[in-house]
Amino acid sequence: MKYMRRKNKPAILQSKLFYAILFLLSSLLLFSPIFFKFDLNSLKSFGIAGVFLFNFISSSTLFFPAPGFLATGIGGALFNPFLVALAASLGSTLGESVGFLFGHSSRKISHPKDHTFMESLYKIIHHKHGFLLIVALAFIPNPFFDAIGILAGLALYPLRRFLLSVFIGRFARDIIVAYVGSTL
Repeated sequence: MKYMRRKNKPAILQSKLFYAILFLLSSLLLFSPIFFKFDLNSLKSFGIAGVFLFNFISSSTLFFPAPGFLATGIGGALFNPFLVALAASLGSTLGESVGFLFGHSSRKISHPKDHTFMESLYKIIHHKHGFLLIVALAFIPNPFFDAIGILAGLALYPLRRFLLSVFIGRFARDIIVAYVGSTL
C-alpha cells in the first residue's frame, strides 16, 4: 500500500507530541456536550454568525441533539438565504474537520496492528469515487457523518480534499434548506 507523502515536512508534523495534543483537543471538542452545557438560544442574537456557530458546534461534537440544518432553515427565514447557506456550510465544514483531525491524529500516535482493515479503509476512501461519496454523504442530513470524518482521517485522506467535498455537499444542502426556510 502506497501512501502519498510529501518530502520536506515541517518538523512539527513529524512529532508524536503534536499529534497527541491534536488528539486531546479534538477529543475535548467531540465529547464536550457531555461535560459542558451549551446555551444555544443565546446564538440567536448573533445573526448569521450565530448560524455559523450553531452549525460548527453541532458538527464538531458527538451526541449533540440539535441538527444544524434546522438553524439554517430558521436563518433563511430571517436573513439573506444565500449568506445563511454560506455561513452554515462553512461552520459545519469546519466542525467536521474536528472528527477528521481526531481520526488522523489517532492514526499518527498509534500504530494500528490490523493492516488489512487499514488497507481496506484506505481503498474505500481513496477510491476514484471517494470524493463523490463524501459529497453525497455530506448532503444527506444524518447524525453519523462524524464517523465518515473519523474514517477519512484514519485513512489519511487529504484534509483539503475532505474539506472541499464536505463543503460542496453541505452548501448544496444548506442552499436548499435556507431558501425553503425563506419561503415559510
